Parts: sequence; structure tokens; C-alpha cells
Amino acid sequence: MTRHTLVSRRDFGRVAAGGLAAGVLIVAGPRLALTEPKVGGTLKLAFDHDAGGFDPAKAVYGMSHAVIEQVYSGLTALDSEANPYPDLAETIDISEDGKVYTFHLRTGVTFHDGSPFSADDVKFTIDRLKNPATGYSYASQLANVTETTVVDPNTVQITLSEATGPFLVNLAFPGSMIVSKKLVESGHDINATPIGTGPYTFGSYQPGTVIKLARNPKYHESPKPYIEHLEYTIISDQTAITTALQSGVVNFSNVIPAKDWAAIEANPDLTKAAIEGGRWFWIMVNNQKPPLDNAKVRQAIAHAIDRQAIVDAVFYGLAKVIQGGVVPEWSWGHAPELKVLSPKADPEKAKALLAEAGFPNGLDLDFKIGTEWPALMAMGPIIQANLQAAGMNAKISTMGTTQYLDEVWAKRGYDISDMYWLSPLADPDDFTSLNYLCGSPMNAQGSCSKEMDALLNEARSAPTKEARADAYRRMQALSMEEMTLVPLVSALILHAHTNKLQGFKPMRTGFLKTLKEAWLEG
Repeated sequence: MTRHTLVSRRDFGRVAAGGLAAGVLIVAGPRLALTEPKVGGTLKLAFDHDAGGFDPAKAVYGMSHAVIEQVYSGLTALDSEANPYPDLAETIDISEDGKVYTFHLRTGVTFHDGSPFSADDVKFTIDRLKNPATGYSYASQLANVTETTVVDPNTVQITLSEATGPFLVNLAFPGSMIVSKKLVESGHDINATPIGTGPYTFGSYQPGTVIKLARNPKYHESPKPYIEHLEYTIISDQTAITTALQSGVVNFSNVIPAKDWAAIEANPDLTKAAIEGGRWFWIMVNNQKPPLDNAKVRQAIAHAIDRQAIVDAVFYGLAKVIQGGVVPEWSWGHAPELKVLSPKADPEKAKALLAEAGFPNGLDLDFKIGTEWPALMAMGPIIQANLQAAGMNAKISTMGTTQYLDEVWAKRGYDISDMYWLSPLADPDDFTSLNYLCGSPMNAQGSCSKEMDALLNEARSAPTKEARADAYRRMQALSMEEMTLVPLVSALILHAHTNKLQGFKPMRTGFLKTLKEAWLEG
């Protein structure tokens, strides 16, 4: 017989992070009262990229996800610390073996067109995401889902092939947001005009200019949201974003360039927050191309890099050096004892490793960089100089995004490249599996280790949070030995907004779902 334990919304994230607390019944706890929040006002937000459509199953751009998270809701959502809690689900019943999740749905929820939300919409959404014909880019998040069953209009059951620790976190990803079965089957184009159950309704979209959203008065967490209108202004030049923020043309941004942060901090009319999230940088190393198929050569590259110089010169001090595994310090999956890499370069150690690998006279490397990413371009010459000091001649070639994706990611026609990732979920699995699993679409270095795969699978399916954390620590220790990619730094996410915005908590994922808790004064 299943044993149930009631868990409040605050405690839910701690249980769900372990993911598999057997027989746990998860209940949304009481809402914290805000100090006289007011409904009204317009928040104008600045972003540096345009959207590419608003269908959760089709979207790949961060700007698209920034709209989807406001227009839609999921079975779960993430709080400011990236812990999951029930959203469209009111309670969640997990079986003893961690393979069956029963979601008891909120009643009375409607889509923005007035049609009722039900278990049929959940099943339709999950089945659609699982269907290869849909082409969902993040299908790996739901790879272990074997069946989605409608129990009754307010209850849906999802069965997994094996216990999966990050499952409830994955359900909070914008791509997993619940769409209307009726609307999609009717032929309505939700990629152009999204209609969900979220805190905001879709208003209008002027490509390359602005996206407008309006408060959903029938939102299931009423009276939230409190801000009447959101305007997402697209400003491709990040320095221009700073100017717009300083002048009041916009009053919120979390894509502020590090070089402008001192000026932002000096502005008394702005509230500032610099937080470590999931934005980390690394050197991709082509593991399938000799001599980079030799772990000692890859280790030599890792020890040759002056990470502190990258922090200081590229991020103006607003980043942290990664000395070991890639799971950040704030995560329960971090391995604090793992400090293999020095903040400063160690060219002598790099040379010794090269000699052990059979290259006492050094080697030549082809270093390809995509021009679209300013930080990657800026750190390129630093990496090149570091490698040169250790006997490695890295020839830089730059290229536009289309050519870069083709040569580096599709054809693997490179020796090394630099890259970054912004974790949209912040479970340790999101920092690790995508980059280290054999055959993962993010594993552009082409590495494949049976031992690594076994540890990652253990970490995903372990029965407790503590067991998962132990597996991730061992996995990160192995990553330092295999060095299939070279970790560099973790950049802070820089937020600034008008002092009139109250109650907002920045998210470690860089997402903005917590805006539903905030309001504008005056």
C-alpha cells in the first residue's frame, strides 16, 4: 500500500530535487501574502534577441521561451531557486517505485479563449511532444515517459520506464507547457498566436521590435499577476539596452553587459541583482580527432587556461572560476572538494602532460569561434595566448552562426571551440547529461564513455536526493579525468529594474515566471 506524506509548496522542491521520495503526495501550500500589491501598470523589458515562434513544442530561442512561460502553464513550475512546485497540478501522487506520477489537476482553469482545461489537454501535450513527427528539440527530457493516461477529466497518470529524478523539474520547462488539444486540432496556429492558461494573454508581436502581453484576469492564482501589461522590447545592441534602461525607455533587463554594470550600479533609480545561475562557459574539444582523443592532451588544454583572466577581462569580475565539475556552487549537486583546475594558468603542468602524451614539442590546433556571441569572441584571444604559452599553437577562425553550426556542430570539423550554456532548469542533470552522455545533441565534442553514462543514469534514477548528489560528485570527478570538455567560468546573471517594481525575485535560470508575484508602485 502506498504511504503518503503531505509536503508544503516550500518543501516540495527539496523532495522533488531528489525526485523520487516514494509514495509522496505533494500539495501546493498556502500562498505568502504580499504587502498590499496593486494591480496595474506596464513593465517594459529589454531583450537582445528576437523570438522565433511561440509553440512550446517548436520554440528553441530564449526569447520565445520568455513569452511561452507567461502565456502558458505547466503541470509544475519553478520558484526563484529553481525548485519545482505544483502549478496546473494541485497535488501529485508518486508511486513507491518512482515510476508512476498521478497528477490531480486544478479545477475551474480555462484557456485564454474560454475553453476549459482538462486531463485530455495534458495527455495531448505529452503525446505530441513524444511524437517524433513533432520534432521537439528537448524530447530527451521526456524520454522515459512510456504512457500518459487520462484517469478522469481532472486526473492524469504518467508512467515512466524508470525512476527519473529531474522529471518534475523537466515538466516546468517552457517546452512542456500544456497546450489546448481543441485549438491545435482545429488548426489554430499557436506558433503565431499562442493561447494558454498562464498569467498573461498574448497581445501582439512586431518582429524585431516588441511583443505585448496583457494580464489574465482569470488566472488560476488570482489576484496574481499584478502587473497589467508586459512589453518585451527587442534591442539587439546590448549597450543600447543599457542606455534605454538608464534613460527610462525600458525599466527592466537581465541581459546587461558586464562592462556597463558599474554604471548601472551607480543609478539610484534602479534595483540591481547579480546572481550566479546556470550560465557557464567551456572549451569544446573534438574527442574524435587525434591527438585530442588522448585525455592527457585535453587535460593539458585545461591546465593551460587562465580562468581568472577571463573573469577579469571578459566579465569585468562578474563571473566565477570553475575549478572542478560543472554543477555550480549553489546547487545540491555541486562537488566542493573537487578543485582540480587552478584559477591561474599552469603552463608547466600543461607542457608536462603534452610530453606524457607524446608531444614534447607542442602541437597545432584549429580554434573556431562563432561571431554572434560577444563573450566567446572576447575570450578567444585569451585562450589562444594561454595555449601558446603552453606550446600549443591555436589558429583562430571566426564565422557566422550558420557556418559555425554546420562546421562545428553538424560536421565536427574543428579541433577546439568555445561555447556556453544557460541551464533552463537548474537540476544537476541539466548541467551534465546534455553535455556528457553518449549521443546527446549537446555533446558536440563527440565524447562517449560507458562509465560516464552509467554514473549519469545512476544519478537520474537514484531513489533519494542524497544518492543522486553522491552520483553527481563521482560523475564530476570522472569528468576531470576524462576532460572531454574544458570548464572555464560561470557568469553572473545581471538584473536591473526600476525601483517601482516590488516583490520580484530573480530566477537562477534567467527565466521570469516569478514576475507574476511582483507589482509596480505608483
